[in-house]
Amino acid sequence: MAEAGRLETLFKEYQVWFLTQIGAFIMGLMLVIDPKNWKALTPYSGYFAVGFLITTLALHPLKKLLPRWMLITKLNRYRQEFGVAVFSFATIHMICFIIKRGSIMKTLPYALHPAIGPVLLVAYPILFFLAISSNQYSVKKLTFVKWKKLHRYVYLAEAAIILHMILVREKFWATVLFTPLVMLQFIRIMKK
Repeated sequence: MAEAGRLETLFKEYQVWFLTQIGAFIMGLMLVIDPKNWKALTPYSGYFAVGFLITTLALHPLKKLLPRWMLITKLNRYRQEFGVAVFSFATIHMICFIIKRGSIMKTLPYALHPAIGPVLLVAYPILFFLAISSNQYSVKKLTFVKWKKLHRYVYLAEAAIILHMILVREKFWATVLFTPLVMLQFIRIMKK
């Protein structure tokens, strides 16, 4: 009985981590079971990564612009979890691309491809460092000012992802998904 109580407490404490990571876990499991699932999972993993990125980046400006909206205030508490989910789904997206190409070695030449280079060489490394530093230990170790400066690189990753989407013929979705975010970010900057 005590064990069940501990599990319930643990789940309550980490339920947002669980909810944001379960999709990436299931996608990863699907790739382990049958690597040919890359065909179905490539677009979904990419859109989940973009969705979590937009959510993460929109929450802070929305909180500044709409400080009385309790839902936005509550969701802002979970920006780190949403940010790590961006990395998790981006990792699945990258694994799908590697499977499609046949190996990591066959994928490397694509680092210089105009559509792949921005995400492979810019966005993904940034998302990696942001994900591993999205915890209180890193905030204390780096100090908040340096940690915040590091996490501002997400805007460079955002630009690289927009470029990637445009160059892989997802211009419509890049426009539909990122235009409201960029407008929101611009409005927030203008209101400072």
